[in-house]
Amino acid sequence: MTTSSTVEVQPTSTTDTASQVGHLLEEYGEIAAILPVLTGLLVTTQLRLRGASALVVNIAIAAVTRQVIVQLKKQAGHTPSLPALAAANNGTTATAEEDYTIVHSVPGRIRLRIPRLQTEAAFARRLETLLLRQDIVLGVRVNRPASSVAIRYDGTNLTELELGMRLLQILEQAEQETAQD
Repeated sequence: MTTSSTVEVQPTSTTDTASQVGHLLEEYGEIAAILPVLTGLLVTTQLRLRGASALVVNIAIAAVTRQVIVQLKKQAGHTPSLPALAAANNGTTATAEEDYTIVHSVPGRIRLRIPRLQTEAAFARRLETLLLRQDIVLGVRVNRPASSVAIRYDGTNLTELELGMRLLQILEQAEQETAQD
């Protein structure tokens, strides 16, 4: 005699899944912090991008990933901070990485435009300090009124993708440490 049992599978909606992912991201904040950088790296590696284009794509992918994370956290019932709410109303996220743009890049020198430099002196000082601590950085010039930073670096034995990743990590660290001050 055989018995058969039926298992009822409860369908989960996309909203439920997104909410669960949002709760996971809230619980493990370090995942939310590193996921944008890893996603950008994965995309640029898969597309075999190099140079300034790799940095631009990495920054764009990281920004989109951060926006997705914000939305997932909202679906999980997370109450976003005031800057995040203000940014969401403007269609952006609260992170400044979205505003990083490459103004100029030649081997050994890169200039980034970061609007946050103009309004946040602590962020500008922290970013300059972190950049100068890097063994590859030969010089840094922050121009707060122009919202830009020029970085002279030694690119020997360093791919442009590696440079881009190091810059992204430094920018992220400057943002995080400035928020803690």
